[in-house]
Amino acid sequence: MENKRCAHTKYLFFMIMMLFSLLPFRAAIAQEPEYEKAEDMSGAVIGLLTGMPFEDMVREKVPDIGGFAYFASMPDEVLALKARKIDGIFINNALIDFAAAHNPDLVKMTEHYLDSNFGFAFPKGDPQRDVWGAIIDRMKADGTIDALWEKWMLSNNPDKEVPQQDWPGNAGTIRVACADSFEPMSYVGENGEMMGFDVEILLTIAKELDLKVEFTSMEFGALMPTVQSGKADMAIGDIVITTERAEIMDFAPYAPAYFTILIRAKAAAAEKEGFFEDLAASFERTFIKEGRYKMVLSGLGMTVLIASAAALIGLGMAYGLVFVRRINNPIFNRLISIYCSLIAGIPAAVILMVLYYIIFGSANISAVIVAIIGFALIFCARAYGIIWNAVSSVDNGQREAALALGYNEALAFKEVILPQSKHYYRPLLYSQFIMMLKETSIAGYITVLELTRAGDLIRSRTMEAFFPLISVAAIYFLLTLLITKLFASIDKFIEKRHEHHKIWGVD
Repeated sequence: MENKRCAHTKYLFFMIMMLFSLLPFRAAIAQEPEYEKAEDMSGAVIGLLTGMPFEDMVREKVPDIGGFAYFASMPDEVLALKARKIDGIFINNALIDFAAAHNPDLVKMTEHYLDSNFGFAFPKGDPQRDVWGAIIDRMKADGTIDALWEKWMLSNNPDKEVPQQDWPGNAGTIRVACADSFEPMSYVGENGEMMGFDVEILLTIAKELDLKVEFTSMEFGALMPTVQSGKADMAIGDIVITTERAEIMDFAPYAPAYFTILIRAKAAAAEKEGFFEDLAASFERTFIKEGRYKMVLSGLGMTVLIASAAALIGLGMAYGLVFVRRINNPIFNRLISIYCSLIAGIPAAVILMVLYYIIFGSANISAVIVAIIGFALIFCARAYGIIWNAVSSVDNGQREAALALGYNEALAFKEVILPQSKHYYRPLLYSQFIMMLKETSIAGYITVLELTRAGDLIRSRTMEAFFPLISVAAIYFLLTLLITKLFASIDKFIEKRHEHHKIWGVD
């Protein structure tokens, strides 16, 4: 046990040291770019956000491109660029200015590509597009849009606010899919409130229409599928209108957009300074500012809730499948085999997305419930395999003896076979639960704000990696240790109870 603790400590220490390199130390950085123009980037790897279909455009500008790397959020792209995993980021004007302002070692090219517009997305043929479009046109004409752009893009005032929903909402509620990591366009602010340029425009229009707004925050790549599946009435969040997107969605344009490339500046020889000052400042930005620690705690609670509920439901289902399998009906056996093969052969993330966007696509059901159902199905298949193998290892003579004593099949299984097999399958079920607990980190694919997603959202605000990543890693690590100790205590308790276990009819 002591050796295990030592190994865990060494692992955590090594992980911390590796992530120290990601701290945002102050340094004198030259602003001369590594590349003067796109034609100089032959062989470069360019980062794109998932859902942005601009590969052909980049290929036209960058000869002999080395390839593309795809990311779920802008902070991930920025970290990859700074770590030299990629050579540039193809991104729009709103995000590139924000990233360059927060990362003095990055600069943007002066060349512009794809002059277009940012737009709110509506289902194809939705008449609401024209209603919202008319109001947006009026806001453009009277200068409201320009004033909001000045507020969110150019102002240094950190205390920005969006309108509070204090209107009656007599016209109903509109469900809005909102990208949550695209500051200053749309992002999660203090207390989980949606903030940003897009959000204020939307709330201003909703107030005029007397509509309440129900936001669902998610990654950018999930916006269009969420609207297409009917889970949202419209989507916002740094959406640039393109020909391909306009084929599947209708858009209400509200501000001009263009794309360019974010690249590294040539680093000047400079000493890193202010280590502890920068460490403290990074900690404050990550946890204290805007009460961001609450987001971590909320994500932790959601992780534990999903894993615990899914395990309880999945375990009950697994016991049911084992009992059905013991009936030895060929049809039931075949169905169970197909179910387990499907679960084993499909990645967990795909299972969740199929459930959320297809099977429950038209149902008004919470993403958290879908996540619990998905992980319950996954845990059930794994637990069934473990329990069935353990039960099958019990000699059939035990069953026959129980039946001879007057037990029926169900009682024989519960009182004789299961107690003898639990010793073998319990440790494996514990391991599967811990594995599933960590797998819940993919629940963000279906808009669930679990622990990992909470860390991602914080990174999207701070553009820093160290504390968001190390805190999430440490929480998972400590949670795993705590659960391992809890299971060890449960095992001791169960073993003591079974010391006095007696079978009815046997002295």
